[in-house]
Amino acid sequence: MIIASISYKGGVGKSTIAQNLAICFAKSGYKTCIVDADETQATVSWTGVRFEKGIEPPVQSIGMTDHKALVGNVKEQYKNYDIIIIDCPPSLSPIAVKAMYLSHLLLIPLTPRGGSDIWVTEKLLDKYSTIREEKEGGLPAYILINQFEPNLNLHRASLSIIEQLEEEFEVKRLKSVLNKRTAYGEANVRGMGVYEYEDRKAKKEIIALANEILKIGEGL
Repeated sequence: MIIASISYKGGVGKSTIAQNLAICFAKSGYKTCIVDADETQATVSWTGVRFEKGIEPPVQSIGMTDHKALVGNVKEQYKNYDIIIIDCPPSLSPIAVKAMYLSHLLLIPLTPRGGSDIWVTEKLLDKYSTIREEKEGGLPAYILINQFEPNLNLHRASLSIIEQLEEEFEVKRLKSVLNKRTAYGEANVRGMGVYEYEDRKAKKEIIALANEILKIGEGL
């Protein structure tokens, strides 16, 4: 399965989510690779820390920011891996568009912080609709609520707006929700994921997310 973790806005957690999912998949026995297509190469740096510390299991990452090379390289790597996660750049760039065409599943992190997050997601979903038509419906996309704070009225109110996006663009929202937790940042700087960290609640929710995605993958 090839998954694109994609958003047209920075700061929504797409790289952190890609990294944490890769660890969960690897822990479950799936040979997993992350293709870091973001110019910042944050995921490549994260795996570098991981390899330096000898943290198991190893999670391979490949930096690839040339859109002309993406499709051929990912297809070639897919011969060696069960799951590839493409960590996309936060823009409507050629490489992000190619990643959508290439993927079996789109994972769209969305933070429920109001207007700008919704507006950029609408732009992404507009492009997604075009690609889905060209692929004859063969590209499921799922919105993932990230950095959720259930005690904030704004966050709760945003859920109803997200429901409108689901209806308008025929996408689904994952049942799994990632709450705002410092554990994600603390684990990240150590080259780890929350699966390996001390916050049990964070570990539980990322496992639930990974299992939900694997279940979806079974039907693709």
